[in-house]
Amino acid sequence: MVHTVQRPKLLSAKPKIDQPTIFVGRHVGLIDPVVLMMLYFRKMIKPLVAKDYFYKNKFTKFFYTHAQCIPIDREKASKQWLEDSVETLHKGQSIIIFPEGKRNKSGEGLLPFHSGAALLAQMSGARIIPVYNEAWKFPHRYRLAIGEPFFLENMPEGKDRQEWLKEQTELIRNSVAALKTEDK
Repeated sequence: MVHTVQRPKLLSAKPKIDQPTIFVGRHVGLIDPVVLMMLYFRKMIKPLVAKDYFYKNKFTKFFYTHAQCIPIDREKASKQWLEDSVETLHKGQSIIIFPEGKRNKSGEGLLPFHSGAALLAQMSGARIIPVYNEAWKFPHRYRLAIGEPFFLENMPEGKDRQEWLKEQTELIRNSVAALKTEDK
């Protein structure tokens, strides 16, 4: 269905996944993680999904559970998602995270990023692959660009952790923004 309706068009080279990876993307629609999972269908990639969507009804709970999504509670300061994600990465699987924290319904630019992706990369040592998903409207094609993988540098000794996370979050956000393509 994704191939038929969204007709994804990859606007960049597709990096290989040969190690646990954190895909960090712009979030413009509910189909965003599905498209990435389809592009890497032979690899196990677990998207983070807002807990309120995960448990919205019986169908979404069934779907997200069987798609092996990891729920993230946006309302509480629970770190369960972080523990589950680190464990997933240590098992050799990959994660999809949308640090904007919600869908960018305007489709314009990037919303501010939360620091979860940087924290997850620091705790797991996994590499990051930035993804820029363009806003999609039927009947146009779903377009996305996938960037080159990179690792975050280790936090320098004596550096304030919150300041370092803020800097790394901005670095990740800039790597996603750099993939923006001109509409054609």
